Amino acid sequence: MKIKKSDVARTVHWVESHFDKNDHFPFDSGSSKAAKRHLKALKSWRQVAANKEELREWCNTWLSEDYKLELTHHLEKARILKANKSLNLNNEALELLLTHADEKDMTPSELIISLLS
Repeated sequence: MKIKKSDVARTVHWVESHFDKNDHFPFDSGSSKAAKRHLKALKSWRQVAANKEELREWCNTWLSEDYKLELTHHLEKARILKANKSLNLNNEALELLLTHADEKDMTPSELIISLLS
């Protein structure tokens, strides 16, 4: 899985939001075995430092091919939109924007455009 240094914050946010939304992430079934594996994945996640090497290793170890593909598309979409223009936001504004964009399954740019157009 390809994670660049510029992808670190977005990757961390993506994984955290999936853990927050899904009690079985990164596993899809609701069995007790999946719940135990979820806790192991969460414990492992909590030990990951926010650097691309450890994120890449965690993703390769714990994410299914479907989740890897979803994350890859998410990062590629963000890279394309980031390449157009940059915008400086304070941390609170950025967190709110990322949270609302993730809730609507949109990129931050898509969310801003949809709200302001």
